[in-house]
Amino acid sequence: MGRKNEVLIIEYLEKSAEKQGKTGCSTNEIAAALGIKRSNISALLNSLHKSGKLIKSISRPVLYAVPPHTISLPTETLSEEPLNFNMLIGKNKSLQKCIQRAKAAILYPPRGLHTIILGPTGVGKTMFAEMMYHFSIENNIFPSSAPFIAFNCADYANNPQLLLAYLFGCKKGAFTGADRDKPGIVAKADGGILFLDEVHRLPPEGQEMLFYLIDKGLYSPLGDVDNKKTCDLLIICSTTEDIEQSLLTTFTRRIPMNIFIPALKDRTHEERLHLIYEFFKTESRRIGREILVSANVLRALLLYVCKGNVGQLKSDIQFGCANAFLKCISSKKKFLDVHMSDFSSHVKQGLLLYKKESLIIDCLVKGDGQTSFTPNKSKSLIVKHDDFLLNTFYEQIEKRIQYLQKQGVDENDIKFTMSFDIENYFKKFIRNFKDTFNTDELSQLVDESLISLIKRFFKTSSLELHRAFSAKVFYGLCLHINSSIERIKQSKPIINHNIGQIIDKNPVEYKIALDFSKELGRIYNIHVPVDEVGFITMFLSIDNTNSELNSALPIIVVATHGRSTASSMVEVAANLVQVDNLYAYDMAMDKSPTIAYEEIKNLIIKKHQGAGIILLVDMGALTMFGELLREETGFEIQTLDMVSTLLVIECARKSVIDTNIFDICEDIKSNKLLFSKYTDSITHTLSLKNDNIIIALCTTGEGSALKIKTLLEDKLHLDEKNIQVLPMSINDKNQLTSKINSLSKQKNIIAVVGSINPKLYNIPFFSIAEIFNEYGLQNIIAAISKIKTNSDAYEQVFAAMQSEFQEMDINHYRNIFFDFLNKLQKKLNMHNDSDVTIGLIMHLICAISRMHRQEASPTCIYKNHLEEQYSFEFAIIKSSIEKMEKFYQISFSDDEIWYIFQIIENTLS
Repeated sequence: MGRKNEVLIIEYLEKSAEKQGKTGCSTNEIAAALGIKRSNISALLNSLHKSGKLIKSISRPVLYAVPPHTISLPTETLSEEPLNFNMLIGKNKSLQKCIQRAKAAILYPPRGLHTIILGPTGVGKTMFAEMMYHFSIENNIFPSSAPFIAFNCADYANNPQLLLAYLFGCKKGAFTGADRDKPGIVAKADGGILFLDEVHRLPPEGQEMLFYLIDKGLYSPLGDVDNKKTCDLLIICSTTEDIEQSLLTTFTRRIPMNIFIPALKDRTHEERLHLIYEFFKTESRRIGREILVSANVLRALLLYVCKGNVGQLKSDIQFGCANAFLKCISSKKKFLDVHMSDFSSHVKQGLLLYKKESLIIDCLVKGDGQTSFTPNKSKSLIVKHDDFLLNTFYEQIEKRIQYLQKQGVDENDIKFTMSFDIENYFKKFIRNFKDTFNTDELSQLVDESLISLIKRFFKTSSLELHRAFSAKVFYGLCLHINSSIERIKQSKPIINHNIGQIIDKNPVEYKIALDFSKELGRIYNIHVPVDEVGFITMFLSIDNTNSELNSALPIIVVATHGRSTASSMVEVAANLVQVDNLYAYDMAMDKSPTIAYEEIKNLIIKKHQGAGIILLVDMGALTMFGELLREETGFEIQTLDMVSTLLVIECARKSVIDTNIFDICEDIKSNKLLFSKYTDSITHTLSLKNDNIIIALCTTGEGSALKIKTLLEDKLHLDEKNIQVLPMSINDKNQLTSKINSLSKQKNIIAVVGSINPKLYNIPFFSIAEIFNEYGLQNIIAAISKIKTNSDAYEQVFAAMQSEFQEMDINHYRNIFFDFLNKLQKKLNMHNDSDVTIGLIMHLICAISRMHRQEASPTCIYKNHLEEQYSFEFAIIKSSIEKMEKFYQISFSDDEIWYIFQIIENTLS
């Protein structure tokens, strides 16, 4: 049985070395793989080692391996396709000096200079060495049959004896287990190039043997010092380390050429973008499908901290494509749709750096469209997609008309509205195209004969109109005419609600367009309707003045209660997005809605540029102003409430890309996460999918949710885990359910933590009190159970509040609060509930702080209903809180009293 097990052990070690590239296996690993007790395996291994059939490392844990005469040499193979320096991205920029040095090293007589390639992990040192090899073949420095042998010194660094045996070979009896002579990879590289990766892992004696080989062209196999063998080769080494610290000076002196390949962070953004393009092209060819990549993915890949350099960038792109491929298979799509959700969190973090680099990134990645990568190897062209390219100009107009019809707008009013909207749609359509175009790129979308026809048309039109046309207009007309022909052939209607005005304003352009439409009809055997002639006229007139393509932006008016709330939001957004179409209106608390309305009306009349107004408001009467202003001024106005800094930033950003306010607001409304009261406090990760979240719930909006968030993060150490806390303030149950349902599609909601249970199906609820005891924390998230909370829960709440409300004396607040609580318990027969008490502590201190800041009190939407049944309880709470009001010189509104009642309601007998 012992003999049989010895054979099994040797076979397992041989397979591990050959198939998995392992340099040795531990006792535990072998025992588990063979199903033999560890004690028996240990005895057998020691026996095999003593007999010379196995060798073992001196490191811990001890690794056993079959001697080198039976293990295949672990050399890396060349790439399937020949590599040359012309393929390198950055050949004329960051890698130019590297290539010059490499060529000089190879061409130097008689057989080149030994070289060491320096640079961090993942920059492409191995590929660069291969390119040097191919360059030497192309220039007849080495014959085409010359070998290129690559070896990673780190593979056997824990067993120096084995490493040297692989490199230089060994003589029979050189060490235990060497039962015959065996050549090394130096012999295999004779007449060619030997590439030693991670050469700093080579022991000093190995470095000495190498520089002897460099000096004399001689080496000795291990255990055969007297037998000198000749070898003529070129050595290329690579290392990630400082050569002065990690290599012998006597060795580095003999490597005359040093080449440093820069890290990815030290290369230009243009080079990084080309690398990204190349990797997506490669993946497209690999899977044989088109890949569509969102603009934000490109921005994130350009900006994220890529510690593993080009190698990691490639791996991260493969990871994203793999996730998109799974979705593609399940949805049975023919193409991959790659979005931010397909990438790891460290890639998504790249968007955080967008603000600092926006000027550069916006030059490289324009708009919010997608980029297409096709599997066609000879033409993996990059084609910018936009909603208008995907859906066509006509379908966008139809979509707008259908929306107006669903809203019950009269047909005549629709025609009137569309007569204004069409011009904005048209300008948006043109604005999306680049200032230059590539004929090959355009021919991927439009037939070349049609491109030639429109070129001739523009040439004659330029002469007649004495006007030059931009590349934007040419590109746009090619795509537009292409879709028009298909639409006419399919008998689909073409309606231009502004045709009369177009003809009146541009009679010369209309005549030219009419002549062209006749030629178009003759060539393609179609009848071009007059409405389409009007669209062609618009293309001819759009370049009449340069200002047309830089048409007015919609103005964004931020109107909120308070002395400087709106101004602060506008200041932040304007600095971040660099726009001048933002305006603030700060509504003082004592200002009447009538006066505020008139002032806002005067503001928009003064600032209106003709592209509409987006009104961003917080609450109350301001939410009604949009409709009234639209009726009185006739301006197109869209209103969004629950304004936040992030909402202002997003509106400003989109207004630069898209001047149609309806589209801007619809797009923002579709992103429900922008409508959280506390979006300002939430990081960019709110837009990222596949994160685990805990909802910190407050039903009032005074800030308790943020305090719960802070407590959870402090207690659970969430910054160390893939969990974030989302503060949410909603006092409408239906609205809450809707928001959480929307959120659950993008996030894994672990739990809801708050003072009142929203009773949501399948989502556990935990009271605030549970934050302050060990068992409660274990229930909130099983993976986090090491929080120690031995102090009294109430005192911990007060202690936490002390750092948050430094302007308040927490000791005084504690005394006044419990005086108030005792009165309620006596007068209302209220039973003690730690959950409710903690919720009340947090609610009241936030309310006091808010009133000191003179911020508006939120409206309790259930007030009328509660007044009918609980007038007695209201009166008790009102009288009991007088001491607190007097001490802090504040007055709790009726809405505030009803919020307090809602918190304590379940504790009343």
